[in-house]
Amino acid sequence: MKWFYPKGDLAKTTWSVVVDDSIVRGNTQRALIRMLREAGALEIHVRISSPPVKWPCFYGIDFASRAELIASGLEIDEIRRSIGADTLGYVSLEGLVEATTIAESKLCTACFTGNYPIEVPADISNGKNLLEIVNNYE
Repeated sequence: MKWFYPKGDLAKTTWSVVVDDSIVRGNTQRALIRMLREAGALEIHVRISSPPVKWPCFYGIDFASRAELIASGLEIDEIRRSIGADTLGYVSLEGLVEATTIAESKLCTACFTGNYPIEVPADISNGKNLLEIVNNYE
């Protein structure tokens, strides 16, 4: 997310739109929305250019377990309330795939669907480090 800091009366509009690539834990959006509210924003609408991230990534992205992912346990309206937005909208998985112009079968959508391109061991309690541990001993 590129941060733009509200200055003077700029944030005191009737509404603001925040666009981000994803919501993982919700901390960044929560902080930004709080800052915009403190600057006087009356309405804040958040749009996310991916589907909700519900599953951990074992391929190097820094979110380790489902417990860390805000969308793994909350519905969209609950996420909206948690981050303090007036509205929240995500791109659908179908919309994301269509935008890439690449066949879904050639894309990894595991963090959105839980369908991993390789078999993931049943005990994923070690989170993202699990595959690194397995690969180091093969």
